[in-house]
Amino acid sequence: MNRLHGLLGLGWTLGISALAEVPVIPRPTKVEEKAGTWQITEGAKVRIGNQPESAVILDLLSKASGRKLEAAKEGEAASVVFSLGKPAVEDGPGAYKLQITEKGALLSAGTGEGLFNAAQTLAQLLEASPNAVPAVSISDSPRFAWRGYMLDESRHFSGETAVKRLLDAMAHYKLNRLHWHLTDSSGWRIEIKKYPKLTSIGGRGNETDRSDNAPVQFYTQEEIKRIVAYAAARHITIIPEIDMPGHADAAVLAFPEHDGGGMIQKGDPKKWPNFTFNPAKPETLAFLDDILKEVAPLFPNAGMIHFGGDEVNFGWKKWPELPDVQSLMKKENLKDLPAIETWFNRRMAGTINGLGLKTGGWDEIAERDLPKDKTVVFWWRHDKPGILRKALDDGYPVVLCPRRPLYFDFLQDPSHKAGRNWGGINPLADVYDFPAGLKLSEKDEKQVLGLQACLWTETCLTQARRDFLTWPRLVAVAESGWTAPNRKDFASFEARLKLQLTWLKSHGIASWDPFAKSPEVSDQGAAVDYPDKPE
Repeated sequence: MNRLHGLLGLGWTLGISALAEVPVIPRPTKVEEKAGTWQITEGAKVRIGNQPESAVILDLLSKASGRKLEAAKEGEAASVVFSLGKPAVEDGPGAYKLQITEKGALLSAGTGEGLFNAAQTLAQLLEASPNAVPAVSISDSPRFAWRGYMLDESRHFSGETAVKRLLDAMAHYKLNRLHWHLTDSSGWRIEIKKYPKLTSIGGRGNETDRSDNAPVQFYTQEEIKRIVAYAAARHITIIPEIDMPGHADAAVLAFPEHDGGGMIQKGDPKKWPNFTFNPAKPETLAFLDDILKEVAPLFPNAGMIHFGGDEVNFGWKKWPELPDVQSLMKKENLKDLPAIETWFNRRMAGTINGLGLKTGGWDEIAERDLPKDKTVVFWWRHDKPGILRKALDDGYPVVLCPRRPLYFDFLQDPSHKAGRNWGGINPLADVYDFPAGLKLSEKDEKQVLGLQACLWTETCLTQARRDFLTWPRLVAVAESGWTAPNRKDFASFEARLKLQLTWLKSHGIASWDPFAKSPEVSDQGAAVDYPDKPE
């Protein structure tokens, strides 16, 4: 037994009643204790079927049990059997049922996603007790379909290895959406072959190092395809974000002819004088069309391109001076700057919709009159509950991602000093409690797709700090997004979380330990990570 299994086995090996529940995160919907235990052996056979992720599941269960498991051949008996086709429960595509007896494990679901979720639950049980898993029957289904995490790669870059490690951990906790913030003022991180200067110039440096000789960092289209496929094999959908018309400085640095003006951040003339694209110039619109048309096929399962649409007012000052804007206002009878922004959003949403995709955007777009059946609003301004109310009342599908408590660049403990504290911090308990405080009605719940945490990386120079800020709060997001309100219990969560901190560490993730109060990881004195590209 390796060290991970030895540590995780404490308590669970005494039986379900000793802990009053299974050591699984997210907490399952229904758990029934059965008599006996299952002893998995070296070389045990697993029948998965023709699922595309069969190899991933077999590897997952082998590592979880500490034994090499083998795929069962046709007609061969198996101790782990996956059954697809008959829904375990009628509560959505992620639902599953897991039955463990003395003879083995039966995992059943109506979809491949459900079977994969069942495999993750079985993996956690095996990690906790690889030698004798107590018999149990679990019926489970998610509260929300969207359980996600947004990673900002513009301000500081993570790289393929770190993103794949993140995806593995997300899958472990049944998180299923990665919102990938790939462009912003600090850097352009996705290769666009028609416009190579977007990365050769726009991909240079980051929030911390904006020097002319800073390394260029971006994902090639081949790397994007590999990461998207890696995520899909773990039933995680990646949603790309291409920010417009604001947060455009990196792109405008490469193509100054598309500049729409910006703002000067107090005390720093380099931030951000070219904050917007020109919202009315035909050549700029064609430029953005070309980019979206290259991005779309790289994310075949996304169903959406997120186009930002936030904080555009930071760049409004120059718009009235632009000849193209003046002409557009006259031609379209646009009375003010918000009307120009609305026109631009509808124009670019038309391109995205024309590609067969929905348009995602930050909650400012709730006031931009976009088609409700083709738009998803991401509510981020916790101090503007009226915007959430408007989006819901107007019939928009909504993803909940408010700064408080789901922005992970905020402090997570009163003892910490590095990070944001804007009228409060985002401790683990607040993350876990969300979204109870919103008091969503039954009608609201039908429009809320789910929730996601967001990590903005202005103050995340290193991967160690990104991990420290993300974990274990993202584990709390996983349970909040999955588990029904009447099954949520923070004391129970903390008891189960202690086991998971060991799992995170064993997978190279430097989580903060809220129980031991491990030292804060800050940027002070840190050098910026410049991850090498994988071979």
